[in-house]
Amino acid sequence: MQSKYQATASLSGVVVILILISSATADILTFQQGVDGYGRAQDSLIRWSYTVNYGDKPGYDRDHPGDAGNYEMQSTNGGASTVLEAGQFFQRVLGSIGGGESTVEAGPTYRYSRFFIRFRDIFGTGANQIPADAPIKAATLKLYNTEDLGSEEAAGGAYFGDEVTLIGTGGLSTRVPNVVGQPKLNAATIGVYPLLTSIKYGNNNGTANKGVVTGGEKRRGKEQWSRGRMCTQDIMNDPFAVADSCGPAPLGNPDIAAGAQAEYDSDHAGAIEIDQDISEGFKSFDVTNLMDFVGGNGLYFIGLSPPNELPTLDINYGQAYRSSEFGSTAAEIATRPMLVVEFIPEPATFAIIGLGGLALLRRNKK
Repeated sequence: MQSKYQATASLSGVVVILILISSATADILTFQQGVDGYGRAQDSLIRWSYTVNYGDKPGYDRDHPGDAGNYEMQSTNGGASTVLEAGQFFQRVLGSIGGGESTVEAGPTYRYSRFFIRFRDIFGTGANQIPADAPIKAATLKLYNTEDLGSEEAAGGAYFGDEVTLIGTGGLSTRVPNVVGQPKLNAATIGVYPLLTSIKYGNNNGTANKGVVTGGEKRRGKEQWSRGRMCTQDIMNDPFAVADSCGPAPLGNPDIAAGAQAEYDSDHAGAIEIDQDISEGFKSFDVTNLMDFVGGNGLYFIGLSPPNELPTLDINYGQAYRSSEFGSTAAEIATRPMLVVEFIPEPATFAIIGLGGLALLRRNKK
């Protein structure tokens, strides 16, 4: 630690003053919703479903391409959920062909989940705030890894039910169990990117209010995501294209509409892409170089599946974490996202004053 010393001594030797001006040691602040008076963490989840359809049923294939589920496409579909999903998840084995009927050929159905998170009012002059000009030594975002929502919880009112009418050869109908993805821990590569545009952090469950982010629009009824093509039936039976075409677009994406602004920067120097296992507990992300976004527009989380890989009943490519805003149990509150920031406070002046045998240590903040 570099220091500047100034010493003054009286001729009598009775009074000795030593002034030390130095940078104080680093301070650490932790921001967590509902802890120590902090209540400005926000998150928002978008989720959409997609059902492939390579043939409606044996011997019959009408003009029925893959279906981007309207319920989930037009909603945040997170509601006041305690779980935030990021990734590609297996929804169900079957697909609907209308009229309350389903077939194996008109499936399977996947869901694609992304989320955003930010911590507001972390900089300022108040108690438990970081001075705006304070150098940041390190910043860590800790998210508690937990089970994904599973098909029934994620689909909400669009859930098929525990049994469905299955149409087979010859048009025979059979009531069979609805095989769906159950809640579980998953492994995935998680991408964390700075959000370049502002969104509204809504929590609708079902059709979103105007202005709230959805799978199709960053402001429903006002502004689409910047991609020129959207998550629609135009993509036909290509679940990979659907995963890539819905929601926010990265800077430099060739499908961004003319004049539109990309929503996130996957090539930012602070961007994170990290493999995470299926163990439950807090996972850490180094967001030191993303602090302007953590307290600004927010961070964008996405699960990155391996090339040409789709989720199955046994394997999902994503992670689920606790929400920063919701959940009332002690366990849910204790596992809310945490932002831990180590910073250098403003320089301080230390004065050591010797008066005879009495020594005083004084710290004065400028």
